[in-house]
Amino acid sequence: KTPYDYNLYTQWIQLLRAVGDIDSLRSARQHMCARLAVSNDLFLEWIADEEAQPDALSDELVLKNIIDLFRMAVHERVSLIMWQRYVDFAAGLAHSHDEDVKKAASAAFDGPDYLFSVLQQAVNATSAHYLQSQALWPQYCDYIALEIKRAEGSHRDKLVDQLRNVFFERLAQPHAGLEDTFAMYSEFTTRYNEAEYEQRMIEANKVASDTRTRCTQRNAFEDDLVASNGSWSDYARYIDKLVQDNANSPKEVCMLYERALVLNCYSPEVWHDYIVYLDSLSRDKQSALEVARRAIRNCPWSGKLWAQVVYLAFLHAGYAQATQDFTQAVDTHAVDYSMVEFGHVAVAWLAVTRADTDTDSKALLAACAKCVDIAYSLD
Repeated sequence: KTPYDYNLYTQWIQLLRAVGDIDSLRSARQHMCARLAVSNDLFLEWIADEEAQPDALSDELVLKNIIDLFRMAVHERVSLIMWQRYVDFAAGLAHSHDEDVKKAASAAFDGPDYLFSVLQQAVNATSAHYLQSQALWPQYCDYIALEIKRAEGSHRDKLVDQLRNVFFERLAQPHAGLEDTFAMYSEFTTRYNEAEYEQRMIEANKVASDTRTRCTQRNAFEDDLVASNGSWSDYARYIDKLVQDNANSPKEVCMLYERALVLNCYSPEVWHDYIVYLDSLSRDKQSALEVARRAIRNCPWSGKLWAQVVYLAFLHAGYAQATQDFTQAVDTHAVDYSMVEFGHVAVAWLAVTRADTDTDSKALLAACAKCVDIAYSLD
């Protein structure tokens, strides 16, 4: 009756590590991961244990497991540290002198260009982080620049154009390292378009000028966050400002929520606001459901968050999935400690039951009766 006890899981895992039973250890971690959000430290420990297996890096199946762990970790939360570790792992495989390792890596990643792919994913996932995104972005540029050196003819020209577009996208994105990016673009233009340097830099400065104005606005909010040690109220004011300004992309707003959750992952209020924001974007129902599922892994005791999962599951996947999520909340005793918390989930399930076109009045009454019976059985 304690499937959400984080401390019991970690104690169990540490006992199995001490024994050295890798199969049972893997099973315990998978069991925990199916219910609860796993910290970066636990993911890195898990990855290290998998890498320590004999011939792990030349075994395609083991490598696939490690890659899956990295993917799970970066999906769990936006973490520059974890993305950097993932990039470093891919780079280590790509630069290995062992042909068996390279062969296994290409098979595990489903292709030989996996380092570039991981770098792209890392940049796409972190580019809106105002303070920290500059840590990964230059590595992405360096990779393309190295490919340019190796290329010839039209392929080289295509790569130069690609890198120029990457620079312009970056110059349009508010980030604390904007002037460093502008200086990097100047060096790039000197090297590859020296004859058109002045015109190219005028074009770049037009883009950067607008971005500088937007950076100035953000700097005031960033200073407030530093002063308050990242309080949710300051993040909320920051988010409200960006939402009110339609010129800002949802990606930036989402990144602020993700940054706030690093410090407030056990706050149902922050998760709730994030889910409501995503749900307000008509094209992003799937993202709202994914975040809601992450929310209950961090705050499984919150009936309001379970209710959002039930509602969004109904919209995206239908009544059967919504009922399955309601049943999970009940069967795992996530909210049976409180009539109020259970009430949130029950009301959401009854609402989607009523909205389901295949549900008649008899079935709705049966659902109501079921909720009443559950409520009377709560501890």
